[in-house]
Amino acid sequence: MLLGPLADLLCRSALFVPGADLRKLERAAQAAADALIFDLEDAVAPTHKDLARRQVCEALAGASAGLRLVRVNGLDTAWGADDVEAVAQAGADGIVLPKCEQAAQLKAVVELLGSAPVKLIALIETPAGVLDLSALGDGGGRLLGLAFGHADFCRAAGLAQLRSDIGLAYHARCQVVLAARARGLAALDCVCLDVRDEEAFRADAVLGRDLGYDGKLCIHPAQVAIANSIYTPAPEAVVRARSVVDAWAQAQRDGLGVIAVDGEMVDAPVAAVQARVLERARRAGLVG
Repeated sequence: MLLGPLADLLCRSALFVPGADLRKLERAAQAAADALIFDLEDAVAPTHKDLARRQVCEALAGASAGLRLVRVNGLDTAWGADDVEAVAQAGADGIVLPKCEQAAQLKAVVELLGSAPVKLIALIETPAGVLDLSALGDGGGRLLGLAFGHADFCRAAGLAQLRSDIGLAYHARCQVVLAARARGLAALDCVCLDVRDEEAFRADAVLGRDLGYDGKLCIHPAQVAIANSIYTPAPEAVVRARSVVDAWAQAQRDGLGVIAVDGEMVDAPVAAVQARVLERARRAGLVG
């Protein structure tokens, strides 16, 4: 699958799948996530890295719907370079680069990829990565999106709690989505570690959506449907968007720069926001 900008694709949910767990690899597609992230890094013990790489490559060779991404090990490890070359050859749509902090890291991955049509997502997980977002570069035109990893960020920052809704971690969460928006990249929100607490996940996903993220990283299949629902425009939002977009189109034909729709002011920025709602609904199959 040759990808355009990730922001132009539907990626409401991105489910991590441990590469060393064959049962989870085989069942991953059943979760109906918009993207699968086959994980070769944190979810795999050092003694199982080679096995995980082989199993992920086999999974990539099989047909599956949605985006097929792989979180490789960092290139500063003994497995990173082999990961990149292997999953690119196996047909991964994109590589998620962990603990991304510098443009040089993206450049090194691009050099390993050669001509393989594989895109990149930078996983921002450290204070240095957040501070250097403006200097990250575009990975030779391959960078599609930014994702925030709050657990590693909290650890690296010496924080006492693994929470992304307070303090420094919340600030970093905002900075990542802001950087993505400033550069026209997609933004994937951090995981929620409360895998057994549906309401906690729902609240965290709503917060991420309202911050401006395009979708959410998931660590359990049960989180996928919730993320898909929250990141899909509600029916009433679609009706409102259609009303505004249609009224704005007529206003443009009439030479008007500002109108009112149901008592609310609508100008070009407001109409553009509602047009984006309609486009997202179209990608979700809600409108033709």
